Amino acid sequence: MIVAVASRNPNKLRAVESAYRVFGLRARVVAAEKPPGLPQQPVGLDEVVRGAVKRAVHAASAVPGAEHGVGIEAGAIEAAGFHLDVTIAAIADGSGRVTVGVGPGFEVPAVFLADVLNGAELGRLAEAFFGKPAVGYREGLVGILSKGRIERIDLNALAVAMALLPRLPHNSRLYNR
Repeated sequence: MIVAVASRNPNKLRAVESAYRVFGLRARVVAAEKPPGLPQQPVGLDEVVRGAVKRAVHAASAVPGAEHGVGIEAGAIEAAGFHLDVTIAAIADGSGRVTVGVGPGFEVPAVFLADVLNGAELGRLAEAFFGKPAVGYREGLVGILSKGRIERIDLNALAVAMALLPRLPHNSRLYNR
């Protein structure tokens, strides 16, 4: 199956391949441009989900023959006074069906929080702070914080895998909408 991903980030592309492979789904992953008008740093759960869905729907229509379009969006959310960086994945298909999944989240470091809440991209802040280029295309901030034990590809792959759950044949009767 052809799976279009609204990103050219190799981290996201590999994560999609990995998530589909976990469930034995053969996917030929194809990069597509992201849709215009997305914020640099989504803030709030609704905005992060909207960004992932917009990416997925755009990807599905941008690549001829794509059975699925995938959008992966990371952003800051607030819950019970904590600010977390979470990854949301959405999968859209030609029928208009969209499924969504959430990956693990971690607390946004206090040193970055004010800038993130004002729309600065967390990855760019990490690049400047740690003096490492292209953090978001490699280990991600989570990779730096965990000293490589957990990397951005892990968060992305888990979010995509969660978005795939309703699409698995053995779950179809549970999610029949």
